[in-house]
Amino acid sequence: MIPTRTVLCGLAALLLVATSTSVGAATWQWRDAQGRMVYSDRPPPSEVRSSQILRSPAPAPAPAAPAPREGASAASPAGEAVPADAPAERSAAAPTAPAPAMPSWVERERAFRERQAERRASEEKAREERENAEHAQRACDELQHAIRTLESGMVVVSINARGEREPMGDAERARRLERARAERERSCKGPLTPQ
Repeated sequence: MIPTRTVLCGLAALLLVATSTSVGAATWQWRDAQGRMVYSDRPPPSEVRSSQILRSPAPAPAPAAPAPREGASAASPAGEAVPADAPAERSAAAPTAPAPAMPSWVERERAFRERQAERRASEEKAREERENAEHAQRACDELQHAIRTLESGMVVVSINARGEREPMGDAERARRLERARAERERSCKGPLTPQ
């Protein structure tokens, strides 16, 4: 009968070999939110920051095509034999385009952040344009009110240099009305809106 201690030591050694083999096969390594080390053959979840990723898979190198032996005939892309002394453009095989590599987790994260920044910039620009349009509309409304007041013939009072109230004369009224109309013509579009 085999002693229990020997069996336990053997199982521990077997478990250690199996663990090291599975860890070596893993291509991703990162620390999770609790600080534990995680090994996986799949990319980490999206909540894992790029600073937490310690290892990611390296792209596999493309296999090199064997060079034809001197004097040997090479195969053409159509499968025909090409003599060794054939022109280079005929004997050269058409290069195969490498398969497009899937973007890494870091590249996907960077693209996501760039899209967020572009969306924020677009929203900020739209907000500024809206505020500018509202400001311009308020200025036009004030000009329209001033024009109507000056055209109505009602008494308009202004404050003189001594701080006294005095009615506006006809010459000053005409000057201010002309200035308000010119400003509205330059800054506002459309006719005067009815009151």
